[in-house]
Amino acid sequence: MSMPRTVVFGDDGSPNADVAWLFINSQSWQDWSVEVVTAQMPAIIGAVLPSERVELHSWDPPTPRVAFPGAGFAQVAHLTAESDPRIVLSRDCDLLVIGPRGTGFLKSLHLGSTADWLLLRPPAPLLIARHGKPTRNTVVCVDGSTHADKVTETIATLPWAEHLAVTVLAVEDSRTDVNTAVSRTRERLEPVVATVQVQTYSGRPTEMIHRHLADTSPDLVALGTRGLTGLKLLRLGSTASAIARSASCSVLLACDSAGGA
Repeated sequence: MSMPRTVVFGDDGSPNADVAWLFINSQSWQDWSVEVVTAQMPAIIGAVLPSERVELHSWDPPTPRVAFPGAGFAQVAHLTAESDPRIVLSRDCDLLVIGPRGTGFLKSLHLGSTADWLLLRPPAPLLIARHGKPTRNTVVCVDGSTHADKVTETIATLPWAEHLAVTVLAVEDSRTDVNTAVSRTRERLEPVVATVQVQTYSGRPTEMIHRHLADTSPDLVALGTRGLTGLKLLRLGSTASAIARSASCSVLLACDSAGGA
């Protein structure tokens, strides 16, 4: 018997975490499991703690998260550890969901320190939830990179993919084989989502994506963490970084670990 797929929810008790939890419960996760993970910073930074406290373990939080019946989760587990939340959430799973900012983070940024860390070092497909409604209209940005292929595969395997009206967005900027990228993405998504349409632009990718999001107001935008820039030392490309920080909709990012660091 195969293990159920797992969505990990990073919970810091903030209002943005409440929104992310509502986002999760507004979708259908039939037969998936959800792990509600809370990181508690040690009272004394640098103190040596017993492994049973530092490592993730089950606990009974004062106010447990209760999954909505319609979400369809096979199991809900509450886990905690006394450690840096960036480390606690850097774990393998099928999908990691967080809010854009939490308590105590830098309020001048659109993202908090934990979100920024996870963007640079994504341990799994990462969804930054900015609303709590069902996701229907989705933009999938493609550029022919393996990272874009990874985010397409993530969309295709979501348990609520069948409800998605997808716009495949490609920008011709002299580096992208738009026709090949779009064709590969359509072939993967058309059998599993509700509808697929294509939108192509010419120009600077970040500017064109921003413009499209402003004009269409989708529920979700999905893109790879890095495009065809050739900058092998960067985990997060400039386009992905700009969209993740400024989009008003939820953002899904994925990284192909086999495609290079």
